[in-house]
Amino acid sequence: MKISQKLVGSFVGISLLMSVVGAVAIAQNQKIAKTLAIAETEQVAQVLAASIVHHMPDDRESISVQRSDELQNFANLLHDLQKRDIVVVNGQKLILADAVPENVGTIFDHDLDNEIQKTMQDGKSRTFLEKSVDYPQGIKLIVVRLTNNQKQVTGAVILEWSSLYDNAIAQARPTMIVIGITSFGCVILALIIGLRISSSIAKPLQSVTEVAQRVTQESNFDLQAPVTSKDEIGILATAFNHLIERVKTLLTEKEQHSEELQQALTKLHNTQQQLVQTEKMSSLGQVVAGVAHEINNPVNFIHGNITYINSYSKDLLKLVQAYQAHYPNPPQTLQATLDDVDLDFLNEDLPKILQSMKVGSQRIREIVLSLRNFSRLDESEFKAVDLHEGIDNTLLILQHRLKAIPESPAIEVVKDYSQLPLVECYPGQLNQAFMNILANAIDTLEESAQQTQEAGTIWISTQVMADNWVQIAIADNGSGIPEIVRSRIFDPFFTTKSIGKGTGLGLSISYKIVIEKHHGKIWCDSTLGEGTKFVIEIPVHQPESMQR
Repeated sequence: MKISQKLVGSFVGISLLMSVVGAVAIAQNQKIAKTLAIAETEQVAQVLAASIVHHMPDDRESISVQRSDELQNFANLLHDLQKRDIVVVNGQKLILADAVPENVGTIFDHDLDNEIQKTMQDGKSRTFLEKSVDYPQGIKLIVVRLTNNQKQVTGAVILEWSSLYDNAIAQARPTMIVIGITSFGCVILALIIGLRISSSIAKPLQSVTEVAQRVTQESNFDLQAPVTSKDEIGILATAFNHLIERVKTLLTEKEQHSEELQQALTKLHNTQQQLVQTEKMSSLGQVVAGVAHEINNPVNFIHGNITYINSYSKDLLKLVQAYQAHYPNPPQTLQATLDDVDLDFLNEDLPKILQSMKVGSQRIREIVLSLRNFSRLDESEFKAVDLHEGIDNTLLILQHRLKAIPESPAIEVVKDYSQLPLVECYPGQLNQAFMNILANAIDTLEESAQQTQEAGTIWISTQVMADNWVQIAIADNGSGIPEIVRSRIFDPFFTTKSIGKGTGLGLSISYKIVIEKHHGKIWCDSTLGEGTKFVIEIPVHQPESMQR
């Protein structure tokens, strides 16, 4: 229940209590008036009874009818003096005297509960109401026993007390009116005071309460409680408004600190993951460089000696041919050896074998050179390089994934290189970006080929843009990327690959390499069902701060 309702209810209760007190006072006045009227009438009736006995000293058991004229004169005299009805009856309730003379000689039968007979038996005065045609509302009467000098019951005196009661009420009526008016005035005053107090205290408190509830429910700390006075309620509202402002300030500071902390944690987490990935690539670069170095020496030794072996084998074959020319008929044992060796086939196949070994060793040297170039991933040196060389080296590393396998056909790579200047960059990191984008394209084409059995194609194009920028575009004819996925492909740890096949860091790291390390641009264009294209743009010359 609201405090305003409690206050109004309290004052209404007080006013009702005052009304009850007034009603009780009026009822008590009426009761006192009735009691006094009955007591006075009873006293008068007893005096009348004593007077009747005194003036009629006979010792008969009942008053004789012959003496009724004297009683009637007495009743008329009383009626004329006090305007009160009096009835005198004998033991058989026969009326001997009455303010209405016509009733003399009749039986009094208006006591419905036989109050007259009971009074004559036990001597106790009784009141009753006499109703008649002339008096439909009734006349209030009291009956008193009439006894002679020998204490014998001779009849009863019935006296009206209505007029005394009416007079008493008439005299008390001004007092009762005053009490009623006072009670009603107290009720009105209590209601007015209650409403005034409710208006001056409860309503401002209710306004503050409503504002507090809205602030709590809506979290709207721009709300303010109205200040309508300078009393305690106004001070409370002002303090509450200051509290709201303070809470708003604290929440704003908390949100700012929380946001800054979240940004710092996110940046730290991304940096940590990038450092881990960079460390892995650095370790891989060191391993690749070491392996390439170890392979390079024996391959160079083999490749360099193939030339001499070829020369020596040619000289030996010439020597054998010279022997055959000078000794056409060799001994039987030598001829058997020549037949076993199959000199003609050896003379024909040996140059082919040496040429094949030379081509193989040259291929190994090219692979080793590509590994050494790609191993620049661990280099932090800023230099101007040929981007085409980095792309080709990356393709050579991924050559095994471009070949046909039982699950999918071979992937064709179409190059459209323009004449590019040397570009200032971190070559190892840029090669890593190429590697991540090309690896994703190969993954996509492999998945599409498993469903359609159609050969995939990767297009790589380069060109020089305005303001000394270069553009590298890598496109495929895979299944494409949905818009809901494309908007998040550069987010850290976001991947659509199954567990164990992707970490969600490749494209995120590529994004950081292009945007943060080289002040470039990278974006993705994709049409679902047709393919995807990644575009990288970087300036040819980086700011001097990047070169330090």
